[in-house]
Amino acid sequence: MAPRTLLLLLSGTLALTETSTGSHSMRYFDTAMSRPGRGEPRIIIVGYVDDTQFVGFDSDAASPRMEPRAPWMKKEGPEYWEEETRKVKAAAQTYGVSLRNVRGYYNQSEADPPKTQVTHHAISDHEATLRCWALGFYPAKITLMWQRDGEDQTQDTELVETRPAGDGTFQKWAAVVVPSGEEQRYTCHVQQEGLLEPLTLRWEPSSQLTIPVGIIAGLAVLVAVVIGAVVTAVMWRRKSSGGKGGSYSQAACSDSAQGSDVSLTACKA
Repeated sequence: MAPRTLLLLLSGTLALTETSTGSHSMRYFDTAMSRPGRGEPRIIIVGYVDDTQFVGFDSDAASPRMEPRAPWMKKEGPEYWEEETRKVKAAAQTYGVSLRNVRGYYNQSEADPPKTQVTHHAISDHEATLRCWALGFYPAKITLMWQRDGEDQTQDTELVETRPAGDGTFQKWAAVVVPSGEEQRYTCHVQQEGLLEPLTLRWEPSSQLTIPVGIIAGLAVLVAVVIGAVVTAVMWRRKSSGGKGGSYSQAACSDSAQGSDVSLTACKA
């Protein structure tokens, strides 16, 4: 089930002010909207005096700031708006925490299962790194564990901290260094509340041929030797011809002469 959008609708302060023309009210309405898969929630804050909006803030704006919405508010200086912006951004952080807490009450229905994969990275002819990936999951709590023949490899596992992916979900990986040829003895075990049951993963070799590091290095040396030999041969030929450019033309004319009198006449000319 895809995560649902949650809304927090908050009616702000209500102030009654007595003036010569009677009493007036000032009200703020704050809306916080979660956006699963899109990162931080959207925060909209509007302020009213009586029935007239006089300020507004939208976190989705190109430059989120508290801004005037009534002509008389434009008289306020930059310092006022900087202070108001600081206040609403602090409130936005609080609303984000509140939304995450609300999502926590819907743990199972709001959980996003991880997308998992095991990748293979050759270190040398004798060793390789197996990395178990978990991407796009929510909430952040997850367990990744490597086993060799059913035995935990906790001490030999490189485990990074769970990191935000920037879209409201999280990512994590765990890696082990294994002897080449023994990859299938290792399994990665993943537990996260978005999963109906724990996952067990192995590296699946691709159909493409994996060339050992030593062979790649040998091919590079061979290519360098061939290139060097070609360059040496060209330089030797130029030196042998005495630096003159006539040998190629003479050879061409000799070949052409065997074909027709026209070619021969052109070469003599």
